[in-house]
Amino acid sequence: MHPHLPAAPAISHRTTTFSTRHHPVWPHTELPTGPRWTHATCRCGWAECAESRHDARVLARHHRRFATRTSVFHPGWASRIGPREHNGDAVGVHVSITGQEQAWALAAATGDDTASAYAAGHAATTAAYVAAHHGSTAGLLAAADTVCGLDGADTSLIVATVRPETDRGGWDIAWAGTSRAYANDPETDLLRKLTVDHTQGDLFRQVFAPHFEDRPRVLEKVATFHDRYVYTTVGTVTPTTVGRTTMYRPRRRLPLTTGGLHHTVPEHTMATIAQTFPDAEVSVGGQYQ
Repeated sequence: MHPHLPAAPAISHRTTTFSTRHHPVWPHTELPTGPRWTHATCRCGWAECAESRHDARVLARHHRRFATRTSVFHPGWASRIGPREHNGDAVGVHVSITGQEQAWALAAATGDDTASAYAAGHAATTAAYVAAHHGSTAGLLAAADTVCGLDGADTSLIVATVRPETDRGGWDIAWAGTSRAYANDPETDLLRKLTVDHTQGDLFRQVFAPHFEDRPRVLEKVATFHDRYVYTTVGTVTPTTVGRTTMYRPRRRLPLTTGGLHHTVPEHTMATIAQTFPDAEVSVGGQYQ
């Protein structure tokens, strides 16, 4: 409406405060009675809990002041329970108040019961918190310690953190099970898979590919049948079996998915969905079902 005026600067950190009875990082944990617990949250993923609306606003003000000095990532996620009785998918997001420590985790429970869903929630939350400070592998192994005490409940998990700008930037990714990470290229509208599923099927593809160069369909038929057998999960992972990869700049949108999505939706469709969201170079998306 006023073309002669300079464009208004984009607000990279939009904060809000609201009263609550649950902790923002551990939503399945109800807060004790007493103070007027208030959340302070930002669209970058930062969240904190205060004992009053005033204190929450002070925290939000500090976050807006200090976090603008670091790279901004706008996480988003979606879930669909499908035919399951329990939603076993969970997202973990941790961003420090200064924005210097950031991590995201996506978990998919291996069972369809309350214990498995609880394990996925604990794994994703723990992994994101630890990974933000100590790296993706440390976050995944911390989640493994959490899941080991949950009576056999298990989950797949993928964790992503930001590499320092002084070391070529990019993403640091660790995973166990069938959760995946993709690199989105907005110029070609294509997704590039960054991870390898911990299944017997993908193991067959890697080991026997040289022996089936002239019969790729035969190998794929056998491998597809064995994709149902997962050989590493959060509950069984060790420091030597953690899947890990690094992606350097240019840093683009990073879709994280669970098996319910990428085993059902073609990659070209996921790429099209990824293109519908703005801020391609600063967004992290968790899309799963």
